[in-house]
Amino acid sequence: MKLCLLLLCLCLCHFGLTDEPTLPAFDVSGAVVVHTDHRCGRQRVFSPEDHRAVGGAVERLGVQLLQNLATGQQQPNVILSPLSLAFALAQLTLGARAETETLLQRTLRAHLLPCYHHILGSLAPHFSNTSLDVAARMYVRPGFEVKPSFVEDSVARYRSRPVPLMSVEEVNQWVENVTKGHISNFLETLPHEVVLMLMNAVYFKGEWQTRFDPLVTSKGVFYLDKQNSVPVDMMKSAHYPLRLLEDPELEAQVASLPFKGNTSFLIVLPLPGRKNVSSLLPKLNISDLYKRLPQEKTMQVNLPKVKLQYRQELEKALTNMGLGTLFSAPDLSGISQQPLRVSSIRHASTVELSEEGVEASATTAVTLMRSVALFSVNSPFLFALVDDASLVPLFMGIITNPVPDKDLMPSDDPQGNNTIDHQPPMNNGRNRDASSENNSTSRSEHVAHGSSPQPNSAATGEKKQLTRTRQKEAQADEICSKSHTMVPASV
Repeated sequence: MKLCLLLLCLCLCHFGLTDEPTLPAFDVSGAVVVHTDHRCGRQRVFSPEDHRAVGGAVERLGVQLLQNLATGQQQPNVILSPLSLAFALAQLTLGARAETETLLQRTLRAHLLPCYHHILGSLAPHFSNTSLDVAARMYVRPGFEVKPSFVEDSVARYRSRPVPLMSVEEVNQWVENVTKGHISNFLETLPHEVVLMLMNAVYFKGEWQTRFDPLVTSKGVFYLDKQNSVPVDMMKSAHYPLRLLEDPELEAQVASLPFKGNTSFLIVLPLPGRKNVSSLLPKLNISDLYKRLPQEKTMQVNLPKVKLQYRQELEKALTNMGLGTLFSAPDLSGISQQPLRVSSIRHASTVELSEEGVEASATTAVTLMRSVALFSVNSPFLFALVDDASLVPLFMGIITNPVPDKDLMPSDDPQGNNTIDHQPPMNNGRNRDASSENNSTSRSEHVAHGSSPQPNSAATGEKKQLTRTRQKEAQADEICSKSHTMVPASV
């Protein structure tokens, strides 16, 4: 099972709002007349090529944001929804004018795509056939007048209907409802100067097309860098069909694990001893990778269980991307005649990778084949949850520590770790009484530590290797049983 959700809140405040607003109240209860763009047409059905063009623009937006939300000691992981941010900024663009509109269009790449708003807006019903839910709402402070044309276009393009902004409790209740209870108390306070809030939530809960068996999940090691590692619960499958590509330009392995419902989990894993994961972003091109991914191949797969939360104010990142004007003196005269500025763009997100809902099978644990390649995600990686038809990245993120609440362990992997290894045939002269547990344990250490087993290795060396592996697993078990606060390392 895979769970991803994101809530994005864009707040606008009025420069000169008094304590007692005297402006006529905006009626949000009546029917809204849809504004029609005659060039694009309301009834036009957009092609897969149209959706992929917008998907590429959404991807570049996500890559830019990831580049400006670097991981660090306090925030080792980044999780965001480029789609959610695109919806929010595109809705803001509907009310932007002059230079502000130009800046937003360039950031979204909307100036390169005719009918951008229509195509992007058409994605929401397109996703109704997947496991993705998209919700939007426009909160308007009573007494603040919004231009009808902005409301009409917001409803027509992005299904963002206005409701009165009455209390922080009401906003938090909506947030909790649309995120299925995963995000609560999103806002602590509601500043009086905030007159308009554009809310957007994206929720995904999917099931692996090939599911993992929870009985096979076991303790493993995730290498943060050359010095530090953490114990993790590692999901495993002996025969997992996935598409795997080794990209020499990215210096990374790219794997695609499918979900039911035409979505895939894309993993980009730097090759051992090569670049750090953030350095992959400038060359990342999801559309190109999809074209070059080979046919599915059965492999052994190790994937860490992940349950992470991420909250971030985006003002600094968006300012670095050239949108600082939004927070100082933008021209948003298409929203209201009164001067407005963006006071906050914040989001909260959750990502969970697990094997929930899998039927237990006792055979999986004992069907490991030494001749099958192993893909093990045991070091920092980049991920993208992608809609297979439009290639829109629904979620993107960088995970450098899947269990940030655990204590660090020293890494005994100075040369980097090996994530894919073709194992040689078993030595015919080897003691046939050796247990299958020892075989799989020894194999795990070879993969994690970047070495390959030697067919004629001495029994004493093999015993020493097994002892070291068991000591490592015992250390991981001990740390997993504690709940200390981690002292994170820079990546």
